[in-house]
Amino acid sequence: ESDGARFTQAFGNGAYALTTSYGAGKGRPVARGAFLVYGDENYIGPFPKRKPDTKGDAISSPRASSKEFTTPLDENADWTQNNRVPKEYITECMELLKSAEMPGNDVANIVRNSDRFFDLGVYFHNPFSWNGWIREVPDNMNGKSGKFCVLAGDAAHAMPPFLGQGGNQAMQDAYMLASKIYEYNEQIQMQQTRASLNGGESEESLVEPNLKSLLKEYEHRRWLPTTSITAKAALLGYLEIGSGIFGNFRDTFFFVMGKIGVAKKVFLDAATPKM
Repeated sequence: ESDGARFTQAFGNGAYALTTSYGAGKGRPVARGAFLVYGDENYIGPFPKRKPDTKGDAISSPRASSKEFTTPLDENADWTQNNRVPKEYITECMELLKSAEMPGNDVANIVRNSDRFFDLGVYFHNPFSWNGWIREVPDNMNGKSGKFCVLAGDAAHAMPPFLGQGGNQAMQDAYMLASKIYEYNEQIQMQQTRASLNGGESEESLVEPNLKSLLKEYEHRRWLPTTSITAKAALLGYLEIGSGIFGNFRDTFFFVMGKIGVAKKVFLDAATPKM
């Protein structure tokens, strides 16, 4: 039906949908999918209204009355397919679409004909930490071992998916971290070469390359851009699933930002490597 991939967006009252169509291989029909995003009614922004009842009387529907607590969805980082039969999902999704007054029929048609469903709970993770991304592995003898554990990607800065930058930023982390390790190895090699040329200069007279300072450089270079993207993605997510007056503001905001080029700049700026 289509010569290439196609993506469309739809904004409703308190929900956001993304539909996709793309090739599934030669001689096979086009694959189609829909992502439906909506806010957890038991949260105000990233903050829960109240904690779940540990006695087990919390209900499971994510669109339940705000007077009752909804059990938060598991974040399902492995994208494990839910075991419920498609009919149950179709009914639930159609109710969500109806309550959100989602425009058009594209999302509803995909939902009606879907045979696989995945539940993903996307909750905000605080990117700020006084402890940083670097830890030295302690040595039982003197406390310092010179060995380090370093965080990168989602382990360092799990971010909302609304700018599509999680994988991109992880690859930039990996490149930057690898370059610092390479720099450390080069310093070691240069030190050994100088010692050899100087007739076996004693180790005491050589300045030991500082691996920890190089790892800190990696963290300092990557912390600001990833924190900035995390904040922008979180704001964008709340805008996209806005409801009521907030939803009206969202539509006007996106229209104006698109016209004056700010939206394009935000997406391109997030995608541009900063290493």
